[in-house]
Amino acid sequence: MNITVKHFKTLEKKNKSAIFLGCGPSINELSDEEIKFINDNFDVWTSNCFLINKDLIPDFYHMEIKHHRNGPLVDRLAEKRKDLYKDVAWIIDQTRPYILSYVKPTDYSTENIYIYPKKYRQEKNGKYKVSAEDNEVSVSCNASLTVISDLMMRQKYDCIYFLGVDMGDSRYFWTDNPKYKDVKIEDIIKTCKAEERNPDELHPTFTLQDYLPEFFDYNQQKSVNLSRNSLLSKKMETKTIKELMNEYK
Repeated sequence: MNITVKHFKTLEKKNKSAIFLGCGPSINELSDEEIKFINDNFDVWTSNCFLINKDLIPDFYHMEIKHHRNGPLVDRLAEKRKDLYKDVAWIIDQTRPYILSYVKPTDYSTENIYIYPKKYRQEKNGKYKVSAEDNEVSVSCNASLTVISDLMMRQKYDCIYFLGVDMGDSRYFWTDNPKYKDVKIEDIIKTCKAEERNPDELHPTFTLQDYLPEFFDYNQQKSVNLSRNSLLSKKMETKTIKELMNEYK
């Protein structure tokens, strides 16, 4: 069956500012009031296994799937959440069409599925300019969040916020969290690379604590970290979400 989807350059923002919600434990600190504030005021971007979350529905979802790790979980939850997620824009690497066997066009409109071609940067720094004319998305440090940052940059947001990008250990918001005891989560994804990594070890993406601030500074994009426990707090402007809410009053 031939499936027609959209090119990533046709993505359009819905709000003036955006927030990327990572899967770090600081997501658990959000109150109902703060969750409503996020949903009401920002384009919400997420990735990978965030659909485990029961409280926040993203606007833009960068989906990556490794069959043996999160494939079964995504298959179950993408089907279960199809009504809640019906308006989500799914963003998919065009070299991984198999993802459409998990985020199925029978469940989600192809009008909401976007693909991108990519190129790999050998440099580990964030010193490259994102160009609207560039038809490929750059991958740096072999990390999907660098792809998402490239995509978000193109939307020309007033500010991009980060929450749940903690990196200080290898736990996720669902790790040992009784709130998700009713969600079947395979042992292999209860923590980062559970089969080989101690939960207390730094998340393998910890180098992004340097990359992300450098990337956004280089592109003159205002960015703010909202997780006090995130490694980003060392090099990116950081405030609490309560402080941000007060600014919006």
